[in-house]
Amino acid sequence: MIRQFFRFGMIGVIATLVHVVVALFLHHLFEVSPLWSNAIAFITAWLVSYAGNWVWTFEAATTHRHSAPRFFIVALAGFALNQLIVLITSNWWGWPFWLALVPVVMIVPLVGFLASRYWAYRQPGAI
Repeated sequence: MIRQFFRFGMIGVIATLVHVVVALFLHHLFEVSPLWSNAIAFITAWLVSYAGNWVWTFEAATTHRHSAPRFFIVALAGFALNQLIVLITSNWWGWPFWLALVPVVMIVPLVGFLASRYWAYRQPGAI
């Protein structure tokens, strides 16, 4: 499980870099709006993250038909959790934004890994 968590983290770093590069590239070179740039970058990074985790982290133990929609739900849930943490810590409790990101980077990746391992990439019928 530690090896999987490390690999999941490495794929997450790569996907994050892809997200940032694609978003900035679209916005600055093609003048795509920030929201569209970010949305396209999110989908692109999701593809990198899904493929990397399917092949490397969880070693293709399931079919794409099984894991892809589940991993997309995990990604959306992670984003929602991220927003909720920022809302509570920054807006309600008044923390500075940089401090609000501390629990985000501690909680969201762990929840994403556990949801991926035990649901999105879990083999059907596995206990």
